[in-house]
Formats: sequence, C-alpha cells, structure tokens
Amino acid sequence: MLRKTCILAVDVGGTSIKLALITPEGHYIEGTFRTTSVNSMGEREEILRPFIGLLEEGIRSASERGLEVKAIGLAVPGPFDLERGISFMEHKFSSLYGLNLRKIIARRLSLKEEFPIVFKLDSWAFIVGEAWRGAARGYKRIIGITLGMGLGSAFMVDDHVVTEGPGVPPEGWLWNLPYEGGILEDKVSRRGIIKKYRELTGEELDVKEIALRGFRGDRNSLKVFEEVGLILGKCLKPIAMEFKPDCIVFGGQISKAFDLFRDPLIRELREVHSLKKIVQSPQIDLSPLYGITKMTLEELSRKGLR
Repeated sequence: MLRKTCILAVDVGGTSIKLALITPEGHYIEGTFRTTSVNSMGEREEILRPFIGLLEEGIRSASERGLEVKAIGLAVPGPFDLERGISFMEHKFSSLYGLNLRKIIARRLSLKEEFPIVFKLDSWAFIVGEAWRGAARGYKRIIGITLGMGLGSAFMVDDHVVTEGPGVPPEGWLWNLPYEGGILEDKVSRRGIIKKYRELTGEELDVKEIALRGFRGDRNSLKVFEEVGLILGKCLKPIAMEFKPDCIVFGGQISKAFDLFRDPLIRELREVHSLKKIVQSPQIDLSPLYGITKMTLEELSRKGLR
C-alpha cells in the first residue's frame, strides 16, 4: 500500500521560522504547525541550529503520522538564488551569505542528493497561498503585501505571479518606491513604526507592544498606524489605478494590526474603482505555507517528479 504524501512547508522570516505539513490537495495537517524564534542577525550556527532542528521536528511529525515527505519547500526573503539554493541577503541572515543552503539541509538531515528541496520568494508564496486557499480565492487581479521586518509585495493576474506589465513596478517590488527622500520600506516596516513611535514618545517599544497599545486606545500608537495606512495608500494609489486590482490582501506579522491602519488606507484608495476587496489575510501564518506547497508541487511537476 502506498504511503500518503505531504510537503514539508517552511516560511523563513526575519524573527521566526514557521513550518507545517500540507497535503498535495492543499489541506493543512492538524497539529503539525511549528514555529521557532530566530535571530536573523546572529552567527551562522545560531541560525542553522534552530532551523535544522525545526526541519527534523517536521520530518519526525510526518513519520509519526505515517506520511512520506515528498519534498521540502522553503519560502525565503530575497535576494536569493532560488535555483541553486544560495542566500545573498545582507540586511538579515548575513552570516549565511553565499552558503548553499540546499546542500547544508540535505547533509544535516541525511537526505539523498536528489531529494527535492525547493526555494521560492516569500512574497510570492504569500500571494499564491491567498489565491489558492485564502482571502484572494476567485479574484483575477491581486496585489499581495507583507509587512514585517521588511515590506514584501507580489502581483498576480489570472493565477500567475507577474513582475512586469501595466501598473507593476519592476520585479513587483514596492519596498524601494521613493518616499520623502527615502524609500517606502523605511516608513511602514518594523523599523519605521518603532522609529515613529520613539519620535512621538521617547519610548523604544517593539511593534507588537505598540499595536497592543493602539488596540487599547493609546493616542500615539493610533497616530503611528494611521500614518502607516496613509503612506501605504498614497504610494499604492497610482500603481493600483494602472494595475486595476480587484483584491489587495495583507499578510506578515504587522498586518495582525490591520484594523489600526485600514481606514486611512481605504480612504486613500477609494478612487480605485476596480477594487472589490482590501483585506487582512485570515490565516497570516499559514498562507505562505500553502503558497510554498503549491509552488513546490508545480516545480515537481515541471521536473517530472510528481
């Protein structure tokens, strides 16, 4: 009797790494979601040890359920050589710069050389997951935005990620859009929110605490997130007017505070008449895992391994 298969889906973030087992049909296997904190500015082994440990846990979890792991799919931030499995990140995970992570994973997990280990961009994984199993299902023209340590983005037309075309910035990137002498990411990512709150209050708090204060009605926290919505809306408006999305979906850890910046964002985008939905992902932690699963399965198909 053939064993049931699954994909070991991994989302590599700047502060945590998440993992789950997903079936080829796109079903999350209950009880397999795991997460571990990671210091992306740490030394090589400080990153690799918990990372490999998490992968081992995922493989053990599959084995306990009688499942065969068909492939490991990893959603990763860029810049990254996806084909060869080599990180070229300098702003985070810099201690892994130039390393062949595919070979390291295979060696440390004692996998055969031909075992499929697939790397895809995390912003692509998010939008693919949302279109397949999430809030963007059934929509034709989608913008996916992830807010966290950085600003990730992807554009999708008819179920395909696009990196060019009307309204699509080069590579589908929003992070480096010019804004007030700097770039958009400086204002709406983790560092921008922390900086703005510090300017208003003199306090150095992490985004999670600033958001919690906002939900409790703290005036300065609300002001910070109001500005995030305003800036995002202003920068998105000319792009959306041209791209004509019917859905914009937000993910990433900062999007858990979506209710704090939604109203100014919607106000700025009210003239984008194609828009039917501006929404926070209902499954922020799982969406990139669904997405990397689908992209891994497509890669296996392309290589005749499915």
